[in-house]
Amino acid sequence: MRLVVSWSRLEPTRGAYDEAYVARIKRAVRQAASYGLYVVLDMHQDAWGVAVDTPPGVTCPDGTSPANGWDGAPEWATFTDGATTCRNGERELAPAVRHAWESFYADRHGIQTHLVRTWARLAGDVATNPAVAGFDLLNEPGFGTTPGADVDGLGAFYGRAITAIRRAERRAGGFHHIVFFEPGVLWSAVGSSPTPARFTQDENIVFAPHVYAESISPNTIESGFASARATAASYGVTVWVGEWGFFSADPADDADELDRYTDALDTHQYGGAWWSWKQACGDPHVIHQPGGLPDSVSPSLIRYSCPSGARATGPAPAYAQALLRPLARAVPGRIKRLRSDGRAGTFDLVGTRDRTADRCALRVFVPKVWAKEKVRVTGIDRLRRHHRQGNVVLSGCVHRKFRLRIG
Repeated sequence: MRLVVSWSRLEPTRGAYDEAYVARIKRAVRQAASYGLYVVLDMHQDAWGVAVDTPPGVTCPDGTSPANGWDGAPEWATFTDGATTCRNGERELAPAVRHAWESFYADRHGIQTHLVRTWARLAGDVATNPAVAGFDLLNEPGFGTTPGADVDGLGAFYGRAITAIRRAERRAGGFHHIVFFEPGVLWSAVGSSPTPARFTQDENIVFAPHVYAESISPNTIESGFASARATAASYGVTVWVGEWGFFSADPADDADELDRYTDALDTHQYGGAWWSWKQACGDPHVIHQPGGLPDSVSPSLIRYSCPSGARATGPAPAYAQALLRPLARAVPGRIKRLRSDGRAGTFDLVGTRDRTADRCALRVFVPKVWAKEKVRVTGIDRLRRHHRQGNVVLSGCVHRKFRLRIG
């Protein structure tokens, strides 16, 4: 699961690190671990931060609208040079937001340095925790005001942050967690955008674009995955889809796209995180301008009726049927074929063992709805079933060539 954390909560005042907030993060990680879940800590922001909201009493010119303050950077790190907060179009295009990002990329008044140090503190605090899969350095970074600032400046920040994180992990006696790095916010909107030149020699990094193909962005699912794969190849890394999801008023309208999307995840052997698990009625995604009323429904996976905040008992069936599917959690080798169908409960994994891997590291998660389906194996010994909350984790020891089928 991808757990959003906020710079404004970690460092609410300049130079002050909020240990109580870190304790909350650690509790959330422990809770996830109790269910056998790994956590990616995501330094989240949208349109920079809360301090770029349009103040009460300001009337925006015709053709523009007031902006919500979003999550992310603290007020003390927000430098806008007096640019207007009124927006003409998307939230990221408000002049105040772009000036704030320009200041960040230029490390004005040391604000970027402060976020680098905050990442080091947080990484050190969880350095020995195996339930933390890794760190997503910055959610959907925005535009500056000068050409290339959001590309070159972003690469410089990533390089600095990775160096600081690795130093902190070593000092804490921990291990190197995966570092996930994102392209700019334009990728989420259109399916591709310029990315920084190689910014580190660290090998434990993963490209984490938000592939919203046929959902938010207009490109096809096939082209969205092709763009992600090509960009990752230019860095010599793999892909984890940091955000994806569908948001139709009637989830049944998304069934075809959702099935093709999960097929693409299997074909490319990528994992990913649905945006989002739950989203309250007060979230700026639901209230679109300062002082406005929320939409009637918050379109998270667990949907809320607004403004009452009453929630459904679980994900909409049209989504749950596709998402509650068997998944390969760990494969000691190379996957040759992978196909999982949540609507039918079928699963087919074919692979070859890596000689340097623990041959008994195979793990396949089976949700409880399919836990009683027949399992067939070839080239796998010591197959075991581990039960948890009604779900099953299959484990086994693989030969040079192996296959596991369900259903």
